[in-house]
Order: sequence, then structure tokens, then C-alpha cells
Amino acid sequence: MQIILSSNNVKKLQELRAILPAMDIRSCAEFLGKVEILEDGTSFEENACLKASAIYQLLEEKEGDLCVLADDSGICVDALNAMPGIYSARFASMPESAAEIARGCFTIPQVNSNDTQNNLKLLTCLEELDIVQSNASFICVIAVCMRIKGEFRQTTFRGECRGKVLKAPLNPQAFGYDPLFIPEGYTLTMDRLPEKNAISHRFLALQQFKDFLNCVKSPHLRL
Repeated sequence: MQIILSSNNVKKLQELRAILPAMDIRSCAEFLGKVEILEDGTSFEENACLKASAIYQLLEEKEGDLCVLADDSGICVDALNAMPGIYSARFASMPESAAEIARGCFTIPQVNSNDTQNNLKLLTCLEELDIVQSNASFICVIAVCMRIKGEFRQTTFRGECRGKVLKAPLNPQAFGYDPLFIPEGYTLTMDRLPEKNAISHRFLALQQFKDFLNCVKSPHLRL
């Protein structure tokens, strides 16, 4: 079955393909061009479902089985009261201080920032709080809208990777906040771990998706 990712993020597509190499995963851009979806949910689950549902509706007339997958993910830093959370991709566009953000006193950001800008914002927050590190979690929620053998199914899967964020050199080739995050049980940041795609929040959520897909497919098609 072809899996259509509800995202234009090239790095995210690469990670999904690396984690699930046996699956045919395509970007929705291949079918629809660049699509912008308003992510105005209040949780990772809500935003993931919004993205999956929007692309599914646009492709609903496509013949045969159809599976649209959406990933909403981010980093939740304990010292910032679980922020930036669902605003991880837009964190750098928050003008508020670390203390204000931790208190929930901020305007919801509307503009995405690049990975380097977001990492610098997080480093600035650690400096403002006068700390060198904080416990944190990477969260990934996978939402799926699919039609298989004429039956519609919709569900979500959640993965969490605990660890800590700390001041570290930035890596412009890395994905997201990986250069600042060390998973529990490790001493290297996520971007430097060869086994990243076997321990990450995204891996944990996608394994649940894979198990689900195997349950709804014929036994001889198990992945």
C-alpha cells in the first residue's frame, strides 16, 4: 500500500522512509503540489488529525486503497512548562521571554522558523533561566486516515522519547532540535546517534502504526 505523508517537510519524509524502508511513502506534494494546512489544534493529536483529514479529503476520489499519514511532533521542555510543545516549529517567532513562556503568557505564534532559529531560541531560554540543561521529551503523534477494502479507518499513535536538552554546538544538517537533545541512557545528542531511528519518538509512534497496518492487511502482506 502506498502511504501518503501529509507534509512538505523533506527531512521528515526522509526519516519516515528510513524507519519504514519496506513501505512506499510519498509526499502529498507529489499529488497536490504544496498544500498549507491550518494547524490550530491545542494538542499534537488534534493537529495531526487535522493534517491527515485535510489531505485525505483532497485525495478521497483516488481509486483503490488510500492511506494518508500525518505527523505532528515537537519538544516539551520541563523548565519551560512543557513548551514549546505544539509550537516547536514556530518557537523562534515567539518574542516573549523564557519566564513569560513558562507561565503561559505568550501570543500564539503564526510563522514557522527554520531549525537553526528554533534551536537558538531554546538556547536563549536556557540562558535566561540561568540553567545549562533541563529534562525534556520529544513527542510524536501519528494520525492516519485510510480506506482499505472500502472501509474507512481513522486513528492515532503516540511516541515519547525522554531525555534532556542542554547547551551544545548546533548542527545545520540536523533535523529539528536533535542537536540539543540527549535521550535517556545516552551521552550523545540525537543527531550524533547512529541508532536514532531505532529509539526516537517518531520510531515509537511508527512502530505502533506498522503493527496496526499489519492487523488490517492480509497475513501474506505483513511488513
